[in-house]
Amino acid sequence: MKLPLITPLLEKVQTHRRKKETIALEDLKARYHAFRIFLENNGSALELLARLDSLLIRGESDEIRKLVEELIGFTTELVDGLNILSNYGHTQLYGFHGRMTENILASCGSIKDENTGEFCVSLRDLPRNGERLAGRKAANLARLKRLALPVPDGFICTVSATKRFMKMGKLTADIQRILRDISQGQVDLNRGANRIKTKVMDTPLPNELATSLETQYRLLAQQQLGNPDAAIAISVRSSGVAEDSIEHSFAGQFTSVLNVIGVPALFVAFKEVLASGFSARAISYRLNAGLSPLDFDLAVLCQTMVDVDCAGVLFTVDPAEPENERMLISAVPGLGTLAVGGVSPADLYRPPRSAMEGALPGLENELFCQITPTTDENYAMLMDDAQISPRTVREVPMVNGGTSIEQIACQEGQNPLLAPWVIARLMYFGMLLEHLWGMPQDIEWGYSEKQGLFLLQARPLRLASQPGRTPSYETAERLLQGSCASSGKVVGCIRKAHSLADLLDLASGQSELCRQPTILLLPQSIVDASNLLPLCRGAIIDIGNPTDHLSCIAREIGMPMITGAQEASTILENGQWIILDADNGSVFEASEVVKSAAIKAFDDQRQNQGRQPAGPDPLTRFRSGTIAPEREALRRQLLPLNLTDAYGSTFSILECRSIHDVIRYSHEMAVLSMFSTGDSIMDFAGGLLRPLDIGVPISFLLIDLGGGIRRSPESFLRKQLALHKPLSPDDILCIPLQALCEGLLTPGLSYHSAPHAGALREIFSHNLLDRRGKRPAGSFNYALVARDYINLNLRVEYHFAMLDAICGRNNRANYIRFRFKGGGAGLERGHRRAIFLQKVLEQNGFFSTVVGDLVTASLTGASRHKVHAQLIMLGRLFGYSRFLDGIMNDDESPERFARAFLEGRYDAREFEQD
Repeated sequence: MKLPLITPLLEKVQTHRRKKETIALEDLKARYHAFRIFLENNGSALELLARLDSLLIRGESDEIRKLVEELIGFTTELVDGLNILSNYGHTQLYGFHGRMTENILASCGSIKDENTGEFCVSLRDLPRNGERLAGRKAANLARLKRLALPVPDGFICTVSATKRFMKMGKLTADIQRILRDISQGQVDLNRGANRIKTKVMDTPLPNELATSLETQYRLLAQQQLGNPDAAIAISVRSSGVAEDSIEHSFAGQFTSVLNVIGVPALFVAFKEVLASGFSARAISYRLNAGLSPLDFDLAVLCQTMVDVDCAGVLFTVDPAEPENERMLISAVPGLGTLAVGGVSPADLYRPPRSAMEGALPGLENELFCQITPTTDENYAMLMDDAQISPRTVREVPMVNGGTSIEQIACQEGQNPLLAPWVIARLMYFGMLLEHLWGMPQDIEWGYSEKQGLFLLQARPLRLASQPGRTPSYETAERLLQGSCASSGKVVGCIRKAHSLADLLDLASGQSELCRQPTILLLPQSIVDASNLLPLCRGAIIDIGNPTDHLSCIAREIGMPMITGAQEASTILENGQWIILDADNGSVFEASEVVKSAAIKAFDDQRQNQGRQPAGPDPLTRFRSGTIAPEREALRRQLLPLNLTDAYGSTFSILECRSIHDVIRYSHEMAVLSMFSTGDSIMDFAGGLLRPLDIGVPISFLLIDLGGGIRRSPESFLRKQLALHKPLSPDDILCIPLQALCEGLLTPGLSYHSAPHAGALREIFSHNLLDRRGKRPAGSFNYALVARDYINLNLRVEYHFAMLDAICGRNNRANYIRFRFKGGGAGLERGHRRAIFLQKVLEQNGFFSTVVGDLVTASLTGASRHKVHAQLIMLGRLFGYSRFLDGIMNDDESPERFARAFLEGRYDAREFEQD
């Protein structure tokens, strides 16, 4: 009789339960979709930061404002997304981000298209990626300067500064009109070029540019003569963005003004160099090369004059006979203009390249500065096939500026200009630059008996292609290929870091890093490594992309870096010397010649600077006047990353100083929020949970967020029956879970191990204490799954494991976050298991930390294939490490078990009798 009364009540309870389950599921789905949107916004924000990094130096103000507004929009979405994921646990970030946005927009309003700050930059301070700023010639010489090679001091008047001059008055309009008349045949080419030169020479310098040129000239005088008012002699030359490239050399197309003395003469020489960009031959060259004469991208390079005895050109491969394995050196007395102009007889030397490969006795110990006149007998072979031409004149600098041609005494004109030891040293420099650039080189040089050799220019050597005749020069072996994240070329010694402990060891051993040029090798883009970057010369990242956090930092400090190098951690060894060519995303083996030079240059630089060579100064390119003050102020609010230690006490909203900090903080907190998502609704999950049975001792329940499990039949009755039927592997559509199950089902994988006798007491005690915990041993394990996402919480044998992963087509969004803690056999054995896990994870490219029995590991930015493979490995690891602490009875066991696992021996019971 009571049944009719109870039935409505039961139905009401069930309806209420189903309603709560529906609400819980909708909440889970909302969080999951919010998380995916968050990740997309995070990637977009980082891409915008990368674009703004270069635009702030030379970009148009309107474009900068547009990108900044887009960036603020994305970061606003990030702040909103984080609060949705964390149940509004970070509401204070709204106000913080709002105030930061106001300041950024105010700074945006003050930026201008014209750089009203300094227009000149010292050759020493030119950033590594300075081609667009200072042209190739200056950028190449700056690279040599950073290697402590003998390059005269100087400064560059930047491309933006010369463009500012060209916009003075009607100058640009007049030049355009004259070029149009030339192209239409209304004006003769030579006559039109002369008109342009007159226009340029008659145009006054802008006050800011004149002041900047004078300031740099006086600084150079102070450095060289100790007196800023001294009249120092300099050379004034062109340095074009397209100049000295392998495609377009522009050789001889621009005017070089030598022995310029005094500020007024500098102003005139500056305009002469600019005018030469529109000479008849320069206009013709541009037209024949398919370049527009209006694409004016010329910087002006000013360097101290060297009082040389002779000068010339070195080709590291004889362009006439590239197969003869010889270099070609030309030399003329006095200044080198007669050599490059070909108007005077020159000495020609054709030393064999093999001489630099061990043929010369003691060469490996006498490179660089130790090659002296006393070693001439060792290098006599270099004079074979030398062609000494009688000379009667030479070009020399005059006391009051300019140059003149003077006569040479008859006997003096008959003597060889170069001694064998000078040829040896020239060859050394040539081989060094060839290895660094990966191609033959065309090098201008000067030699003074008092001051030694100087390198005046270096550019790629173009070899004519002739049938049956191909260059036979040897280049360094390419070891691997990646993507350029921050440009530059460096030589250094590999130092690997797989864990936070490795980074701390490297940081504590700063003196070791500073004893030799170091290239940091990381398995993935780890932001925690950012503090080490200024101590290193370069970085190679196995997994990453040019828009990630670490790449932004590398560009900020001007340090060469490649990402996406894939198996670099496997291919390269600790202590291996390499050439990192970030411009082309390549890594080469460093020869002994290159290694020797790098060490010597590194030591010289340290001695010259009087301090440890802690890498490029993060503020160099801004202090040196390459960016206007208002742009620098905006950059400081956008780009620097201060939140680098996610586990430190300073990782908080209060320490955010830039938009980059907000992005980093929001991302880290969002991922952590997903770890606790499932626990927050388990009390209401009920009928949402689907048991998974794949026939192994580790089982768990699933909640489908969409596309993770094969759908049940549509009828209500079948659906209810299906809810209680365990899922099989065939029912799984979730790609990460499929991979995890594949690992759990690995043939020969052991799940059962009897604990060592010494562990039984700890296990018994832990069992009693564990029952008081919130989730004691035996509590259900669960996973939230979608098509390409899994959030897994496991609690078995007194330890817990958490896994959060995305395995999709977008490499930028893919990641694995893994945590493992605890164990029933005591803290000591638990720590051994943690060390075992760390060793396995690091060998598989994870970045990890271990504290006691807690292991935290991550893999970010990897390909779908890579993530899938590592999830299979983690499945095996779950099974292999189950109760493993119970048999880890000595400190050698972590290494022993890790070695067995990595070798594919997955039955832990083979060690139970050890």
